[in-house]
Amino acid sequence: MPAQTEARTRARTLGALFAIALLAGCTRSGARWGVPGEVRIGFLGTLTTLNPLIAFGQREIDLTQLFVQPLIGISARNRPIPVLCTEVPSRANGGISRDGLTITYHLRRNVRFADGVPLTSRDVAFTYRAILNPRNPVTEAEPYRRIAALATPDAHTVVIRLKHRWAGAVDELFAASDYIYGILPAHAFSSTDVTHAAWNDAPFGTGPFRVVAWTRGQSVLLEPNPYARPAPKLRKVVIDMVADENTAFVDLQAHAIDFTDITDQQARRARSMPGIAVVAIPRNATDFLELQTQAPVLRARRVRRAIAYAVDRVAIARDVYLGSSPLASTEIPPLFAEHDGAIHARTFDPERARRLLAGRHPFVRIAFDLSERTYAKIAALVQANLRAVGFRAVQRGANPSLYYAPPANGGILYDGRFEIDVGGWYGGLDPEASEEWTCANRAPRGPNAARWCDRRYDAAFAAQQRTLNVAARTREFAVMQRRVHAALPVIPLVYRTEFEGVNPALRGFHPNMLYNFGAVQDWRMR
Repeated sequence: MPAQTEARTRARTLGALFAIALLAGCTRSGARWGVPGEVRIGFLGTLTTLNPLIAFGQREIDLTQLFVQPLIGISARNRPIPVLCTEVPSRANGGISRDGLTITYHLRRNVRFADGVPLTSRDVAFTYRAILNPRNPVTEAEPYRRIAALATPDAHTVVIRLKHRWAGAVDELFAASDYIYGILPAHAFSSTDVTHAAWNDAPFGTGPFRVVAWTRGQSVLLEPNPYARPAPKLRKVVIDMVADENTAFVDLQAHAIDFTDITDQQARRARSMPGIAVVAIPRNATDFLELQTQAPVLRARRVRRAIAYAVDRVAIARDVYLGSSPLASTEIPPLFAEHDGAIHARTFDPERARRLLAGRHPFVRIAFDLSERTYAKIAALVQANLRAVGFRAVQRGANPSLYYAPPANGGILYDGRFEIDVGGWYGGLDPEASEEWTCANRAPRGPNAARWCDRRYDAAFAAQQRTLNVAARTREFAVMQRRVHAALPVIPLVYRTEFEGVNPALRGFHPNMLYNFGAVQDWRMR
């Protein structure tokens, strides 16, 4: 993901590529339950906004797809698909110019917002201007600053001119990627300052549903968009806000909700419970240890290598993830053809770690977000591993408000007040979003909390942006993965597999590597 990424992306995949969305064989049948035509979704925590430009958490972003849509979506096979445009722009179909600087989108005709007003290119232009309006606390505006001009030659054509060639542009701009900026209805706003607009209380777009009631802190009621094509098969969706994962699991067992995120441990338990389907979804998310390379004790690669050999990744995958998430070897998951399968992670070798330390006992702080229970467990195991080979390791957990705070406010992550960070990263529709360690991205300016800077890595990152040749781009990604593997600003742990607990009566659930609700118009409750 480009620079200026926030805490959402820091907290986080993989098994067989397409074994992600089939409920058959994933559940015991049990008695039928639920209300036909209605689905209740258990949302962990409290929804603070339904505006796609401001939505922050992964699932919060995901939910916006219920009522607003991007130009480009993601299929269940993790490929870009047209949503509000007629086709995904490419050089082959003329949507990308020969020089790679111009992208042309042709909007679908006869698409209407939920109030009956037709979608036009004016709405795309309005959404673009809103993203760039500094009054809006947009989660990630940097990609849109790469646009030199956005033109609307007619009601159904949008032409983007880039400042520089960018191979990942179609997968990022107005796409379901690491963020989803669905197209807003321009006529529903008085200006591009959208933060305090009345639309935020009852948002609607071209999506299959529209919000009809929002009881803050409790629930959101959605009903079908009468103009949606294809029309949704459900007549009602309710989002119930649930205090935590344990409460959600109890509600699922009590049949109070039909759908919710569940943990690895809950998934193991639920598989033996009648009446609950467990869906395992390989995500484009890598959990890792990030090493603060500018910390005096970690500037020497020898010490970083000692950490890599000291950490028992197999035990972490077994004991923390219960074997559900496969071991990671690079920052780009095998979901992408650009993943370098020739790279093999360092194996657990405590004796080699001791030799690298040569009798020294470095002091290291293991930082993690206290709200992430998985990371707390990892921190404890890493501490034990490091102490066993001679490190003086201590844990430094902090609440999110302090952990992700700006350096001026004493933030731990972006001020570099740690040696090892237990964290992770959600990628995007394009593999570029998995490469965060450019010099320009160094914290506190960006998400490169390792503060690692490598000119060869940066050169490869820039080269993959400029080329539209798939093979050449793949070679540059290989260079980046090998530089990271050699220098160890990060130690990949696992590719995250996530689980959903689902009412077996639900059909048509087709998640992808990032989101659950991109094809909610296909959901049926029998």
